[in-house]
Amino acid sequence: MPTLKEALSYYLRMKGNGRGKVFENTSARSINYAIDIIGNHRIDQYKRDEILKYRDALTARGLSNSSVRRVFASFRSIFRFVASEHGLDTTPLFAGIFLGTAESVKKRKPISDHGLKRVQTECRRVNDDMRHLIALVSDTGLRLAEAAGLVKDDVILEGPHPHLLIRPHPWRRLKTPSSERVVPLVGAALWAVTRSMDAESRFLFPRYCSEAICKAAYASSALNRWLSNHVADGVVVHSFRHSLRDRLRAVECPAEIVDEIGGWSSKNVGRSYGDGYPISVKASWMAKITQI
Repeated sequence: MPTLKEALSYYLRMKGNGRGKVFENTSARSINYAIDIIGNHRIDQYKRDEILKYRDALTARGLSNSSVRRVFASFRSIFRFVASEHGLDTTPLFAGIFLGTAESVKKRKPISDHGLKRVQTECRRVNDDMRHLIALVSDTGLRLAEAAGLVKDDVILEGPHPHLLIRPHPWRRLKTPSSERVVPLVGAALWAVTRSMDAESRFLFPRYCSEAICKAAYASSALNRWLSNHVADGVVVHSFRHSLRDRLRAVECPAEIVDEIGGWSSKNVGRSYGDGYPISVKASWMAKITQI
C-alpha cells in the first residue's frame, strides 16, 4: 500500500501526462501540505480526524476560503484516485466534509469596443509574436492555452472560410469535450495567424509552446502586463473571451452557434446530436462582429 508521497508520484504518472507544470505543482503542493500536517503514512492508515485536521490547518495558514477549497480538492482527488486503484473505499474519510461557503467570484470585465479597436491597432503596429497572440485571441475568444498551443497543422487558410481546428495535443489538453471545435478566422485573428505561419517552428507561438509544454500561465503574465497600458483597469487577456460572447449577442447570433464558436458547454442535450453548424454559417456570424 503506497504512502502519501508515493501516491502523489503514482497519480502524476497516471494522470499528469501533458497536463503541464501547473497541474504538477498544484498536486505536489496539496500533498506536501498534508505531509507537513498529518505525516507521510500509508494511505490505508489515515483516519477521518486527520483529514479534518488537514482542512483546519489549511485555514489556519491564512489561506482564503477559495484557496482552501482548491488545495483540499486537489488532495482529495489524489487520495481518492490512488485509494480506488488499490480497492480502498474513501467515503468514510471525505463524505460531508464542510469546506466553508464559496466566496463570490470577482467577475472579469469584458473589453469595450473602443478598447478592443485600440488594442488591435497597436497589435498591428508592433507586429510581433506577442501581439499576434493577443490579436488572435481578440477576434476568436480562444482560451489563451488554446491559442498558444496551436501548430500550423491546426490552421486552414485555403478556401472561402479560413479557420482553426481547436483540438487536444500532448503538450496542451482542452478544458472540456466541447472545447474541441472549428473556429472561423476573421479580422485581427486572420491577420495574426497569417503572420504567425511565417514562424520557422511548427508551433505558431514557439516562445510559449514546445513539444514538452504549453506555457500559457507565463504567456498570460507577459501579455497582461502589456495590456495594462492599453486597456481599462481589470481587463485581462481572458476578457476578450467574455467580450466575444457579448459581441455575438449584439449581432443577434443564436445562442447555440455562440456556444459552438466559443466551445462553451450547453445544458441543452439536443445540441449534442449531429455534427454542429457548418463553417460557412459560423463564419458568416463571426464576420458580422468585425463590422460593428
